[in-house]
Amino acid sequence: MQTCEKRLGDLKLEQTVTIKGTKSGIILVLDPGPSFDCILKSIAEKFGEAATFLGKNNMGLLIRGRKLSDSEMQEVLKVIEKTTDLTITCIIDEESDYERVFSDKLPGDEPLETPVTDAGDISLSDIQDNAIVYKGNLRSGQDISSDKSIIILGDVKPGANVTSYGSIFILGELRGNAFAGAMGDKRSVIMALELDPIQIRIAETIAISPDAEKGTKIKIKRKKLLKDTENGPEVAYIENGHIVKTSYGSTFLRQFYKI
Repeated sequence: MQTCEKRLGDLKLEQTVTIKGTKSGIILVLDPGPSFDCILKSIAEKFGEAATFLGKNNMGLLIRGRKLSDSEMQEVLKVIEKTTDLTITCIIDEESDYERVFSDKLPGDEPLETPVTDAGDISLSDIQDNAIVYKGNLRSGQDISSDKSIIILGDVKPGANVTSYGSIFILGELRGNAFAGAMGDKRSVIMALELDPIQIRIAETIAISPDAEKGTKIKIKRKKLLKDTENGPEVAYIENGHIVKTSYGSTFLRQFYKI
């Protein structure tokens, strides 16, 4: 069996591990051939070289080229934390629906190279100006707003408010108020693992919980027409001038985003 050192000698480092920057975060492209120990060593070297450029930031991570187990993924995260000042806020599966929505699908995403002092370099603000990430629950009286899309890693409790010029993705329960497409973008969506808001608004269209007594209710699209599981994430969007709630998954993505 080849040693890690010999294997890395046969392959250029950039071919074994490549770091790419997109507006959604970092894409880590891994060669499927070498042993995991070799890959881990290459990751440490590559991130060590790019540490200054990457800075101290919160970023999402997408793995491509190689399927990692949960334990291997944890090892990768430990190496990134040890060699940089980055905080990885979420890991996006190559095949997941979230990756398709968050990604700008930029053709030929450019690898992050060792930084140089050229005013034309890609800045970190350029890399992650597509969305902001908030970690934690929003409780009654707390508000968050942004001119970017918003990703919340937690619950939005009754009495809390989220406002975004883009879309809103809540990896938790939505029981407060959410306003997406605040500048009039009717293609914005509101997604949550459990979507039971007091009120939601997309562009100029407003709807309230189906259980509320007065006001325009959120229309529920029958889940049995979709292939997604009933206990999966839910999404609200505009359809024929009304806010509709349905299952969030591959079927919705194919129909809504035409992918």
